[in-house]
Amino acid sequence: MKRFFRYLYDCRYVWLWVMISGAIFAGVFALYGIRMEAVWYPLLLSALSGLVFLMLGFLRYRRKHMELERLQPGAAPCAEYLPRADSLTESDYQALVLREEEANRARKEEWDSARNDMNDYYAVWVHQIKAPIAVMRVMLQQEDTRENRELSAELFRIEQYAEMALYYIRLGEGASDLVIQEYELDDIIRKAVRKYAGQFIRRKIRLVYNGTDERVVTDEKWLSFIIEQLLSNAVKYTPEGGNVTISVDDKKQLSVTDTGIGISPEDLPRIFEKGYTGYNGRLDKKSTGIGLYLCRTAADKLGHRLLAQSEPGKGSRFIVDLKTYSLQAE
Repeated sequence: MKRFFRYLYDCRYVWLWVMISGAIFAGVFALYGIRMEAVWYPLLLSALSGLVFLMLGFLRYRRKHMELERLQPGAAPCAEYLPRADSLTESDYQALVLREEEANRARKEEWDSARNDMNDYYAVWVHQIKAPIAVMRVMLQQEDTRENRELSAELFRIEQYAEMALYYIRLGEGASDLVIQEYELDDIIRKAVRKYAGQFIRRKIRLVYNGTDERVVTDEKWLSFIIEQLLSNAVKYTPEGGNVTISVDDKKQLSVTDTGIGISPEDLPRIFEKGYTGYNGRLDKKSTGIGLYLCRTAADKLGHRLLAQSEPGKGSRFIVDLKTYSLQAE
């Protein structure tokens, strides 16, 4: 009914013309002394025929409206799916839409080209920066001094930041390099633990992990990235002498629990937001608020759930629910 009244409103000038024409005929007939029956009878016949055309016009109006509602614009040009124009005004509007679409496509191609160039540059930069990092690590290992150990730890952080930049670029590209299959979860966890073993030793933090026999459907590289980021945060926010525990229960929930400074209740709902650092991030001026955002994004792409529990002063617990993936391994 609302659509019908809208149609009547769109035809308002036609109704106005009909009423003015009827009034003109009645006035002229009255001036010439012609009986008014000569006016009302043709007006009634005209009204009946007009009603028929009105209904036909409304049906056409309704059909086109439904066609436009069902349109699903995609990669194809608008000209391929827009309905035929029934008037000069519609034709002008469609021409305007096509010109705007062409301009948008040109801008998008230009933006995509610039974005791809930037992504390629950063990807190459990350790979190139690894060479001097490796050389510096070898040089620092030649002499075991406290200063060299500290420099090695900072060099490790530089390498992690470089890798994070590469992962950030890959996530922005839709993570098209996913290799989903069944993996031994224990192997993935132990690789991440070995990578961060030096950091745990340097900070005198005790790591507890008793192994697991679980197999999970995931992508090894991206799940490793998530675990490494959680271990990195645990090392960063756990004081010397603290504990970090990795466990996997029978529901395939991987937990990384620390005895660090914890997360304040007001920050907890927002820690996975891009760029959000919270109270702890303001204490640690080097925090970027990107690590946990990348973890949540990667987990979403893998079909896993990432949860956080924490209590200020008592530590934090991050849970990766690995049972939520909906596909089966090939």
